[in-house]
Amino acid sequence: MKLFLDIMFTANSPSRLILVISILFFVSPIFSQTDYIEVKDASTGIAVPDVTIIFTDLTSLQKHYSSTNHKGTTPNLITNKSMLRISYTGFKTVLDTIYPNTTKTFFLETDVFNLDQVVVTATRTEKSLKNTPVLTQVITAKQIQSRGLQTVQDVLSADIPSIKFNNVGFGSNLTAQGLESKNILILIDGERMAGETGSNVDYSRLNTHEIDQIEIVKGATSTLYGSQAMGAVINIITKKSKKPFYGSVALQYESPFDTNYPDLSKNSDYYDAKKSLDKANLTQNYSFGFNRGKWYSKTNFTQKSSDAYQLYDADSIVKNYIEIDTLIIQEKDLEPSNINGSKDYTITQSIGYNPNDKLEINLTGSYYQHEVADFLYFDNKHDKYIDFNYTIKTRYRPNKFSSYSFSYHDDVYNKYDYIEPLNDQNLKYSHHVSNPKITGVYELSTKQVLTAGTEYLNESLLSKFFVEDQLVTKSVSNGVLFLQDDIRFSEKWNLILGLRSEHHSSFGMNFTPKASLMYKKHPITIRGNYAAGYRSPNLKELYMDWDMIGLFIIKGNDDLKPETNHYISTSIEYSKSKVNTSLSLYRNAFKDKIEGLWFENQTIYQYHNTQNTKLYGADYLLQYHPIKSLHIKLAYSYVKESREEGVRVSSISPHTASIQVGYIYQKNDYNLNATITGKYIGAKDFNVLDDLTYNTESVVANYPIHYDDYSIWRLAINQTYKDYGSLTFGINNLLDYHADLITFDTYVNPGRSFFAGLKFNIESFF
Repeated sequence: MKLFLDIMFTANSPSRLILVISILFFVSPIFSQTDYIEVKDASTGIAVPDVTIIFTDLTSLQKHYSSTNHKGTTPNLITNKSMLRISYTGFKTVLDTIYPNTTKTFFLETDVFNLDQVVVTATRTEKSLKNTPVLTQVITAKQIQSRGLQTVQDVLSADIPSIKFNNVGFGSNLTAQGLESKNILILIDGERMAGETGSNVDYSRLNTHEIDQIEIVKGATSTLYGSQAMGAVINIITKKSKKPFYGSVALQYESPFDTNYPDLSKNSDYYDAKKSLDKANLTQNYSFGFNRGKWYSKTNFTQKSSDAYQLYDADSIVKNYIEIDTLIIQEKDLEPSNINGSKDYTITQSIGYNPNDKLEINLTGSYYQHEVADFLYFDNKHDKYIDFNYTIKTRYRPNKFSSYSFSYHDDVYNKYDYIEPLNDQNLKYSHHVSNPKITGVYELSTKQVLTAGTEYLNESLLSKFFVEDQLVTKSVSNGVLFLQDDIRFSEKWNLILGLRSEHHSSFGMNFTPKASLMYKKHPITIRGNYAAGYRSPNLKELYMDWDMIGLFIIKGNDDLKPETNHYISTSIEYSKSKVNTSLSLYRNAFKDKIEGLWFENQTIYQYHNTQNTKLYGADYLLQYHPIKSLHIKLAYSYVKESREEGVRVSSISPHTASIQVGYIYQKNDYNLNATITGKYIGAKDFNVLDDLTYNTESVVANYPIHYDDYSIWRLAINQTYKDYGSLTFGINNLLDYHADLITFDTYVNPGRSFFAGLKFNIESFF
């Protein structure tokens, strides 16, 4: 120090100034260094970035949120003793206390089965997966990214054996556990989607790059979510970040499925329409945001295009009509089955304001545009879809024992005929959903939580389906009250009781109860569940009167009654160190099921409440980690349909299964994850209704049909370095499977294809 002072006071002024600045530059980090929290992987000692940390001041109970940087650290800025909660997907949650002016390192232990993952869908309150009385399945962002899955259809099909998507004339068609899509509710951050087509939503609206996790609750959940939630609820939770600044760029390309016009010239008729059939299979995603003080913002832009392709039958159809003892062998169809291509983009903006730890306000808006490239008509027009939706959410926490949330969700989905030469569009369909909700959560004691809420759902449809060549609007509305009591008698016993009261503008009052009971004694968890469900007829089923281009008429029925069901399930789960396995058995009994029936020599197709139906099933899941670097996942689903009368006409496969084998290699900051996935679809037998002439009369008869079993395999290799990004490549349909017959009930995806993806996390480079 004496030498330092001598130099300062003996040197000339400019030299002295330069010396002081230089010394301060090098030593200032030492004096300004802030105490910090460091997070590492317990098994490897490697820093873990992007970990969410919540500090709760034990004096004021105020919360402070933070996340670790690419070095696995975050400043310790607390001024009082605080409770610390560290959570990150794939690791067990850490709870500890922390003091001011302290630097401390925490080691995260691997949660190989994600049992500490927080979920909200099953009870509408936050619970860890292992403590949820209703068996819930979770698919995380890490699992999606490591396998390069680009669509929600791919994600759900790969992880849940009983779920299947088929391409049909209006898009993708979902079936699960023997149920059609009209009995399965899909939500985004807990909100419904407009745009129902053939009882399916527009799955192209769902962007896998922005998914934080997908929560799947099987069985009737109408008590919490109302109409349509008779068979399952799939809730897609989007990503949120606490980083001061973040951004990412993700690109994925898949090899072309088909080249429909290899020698296309600009002088060809319908050049633009033909060119659109050979688009690149390309997904681009750009996301950036910030958290500054009380404000946060996130912007996301996604652009996708897909290649159109054609499939040909390789076999003939044999029709052996049961009622009239007639055999017809129909030659294989020489005309191809056409699978449309598309292009779309989505831009989403979210803005939030946290004035204090008690109040949070968020506004999210999204614009989506989707255009179809179809083979059906070269008539200078194509289908165009535009959706605009916004959600306002407010959460208020007056104290640690209660919280209140208000949300208003509005979604408008329009369909147009786009006239290409005129660059104009004609509206032909508009579906509008608006849904305000108020929910309160009250912690009555450390062992009892009460959830109560009210909501109003209004749905309107503008279409030519109701009156020929006229755009007419039909609408329905629902007023709702619901109550749920979550009672934890002890560490072993948890009971949930719920009741929903709903008044429908066309059908009056409806009540749906539920009860769930969970017993835990490590390593065993036993769950039992009963729930009533219902589905009100949709606007098309009630009021449709549409001439299908002269072929037949589709008619609604305003005498329809709502479908109802009673769902009972029981499950047992075993989880210990390297093994997690569960078996679930269920019975789903439907009454007044709505189906379309043919009349007057198949010239009229009308909706009616039909016979009662029962579904019996079993789901089995095994996850096994023999060593840290190897994980194996097996899943099997069995479903059986029973009808009181008539033949089986549903095309579900009784047996489906899936397998995933993953290998992880880690060295320092480098990580490689190789996964091979297989899905098995069992053989299936069902009956098809057909119209034919017999003894000079037109009759309706059915013939049995059989489809053989098959399997689809997929390979993906994902590499990451620190938190800079990832490189993924792989093969879809590894064994190049093709169905012999191409129908809505068979596999209609193209053959083997190759894909590659690249992602950058921009903030990690600064």
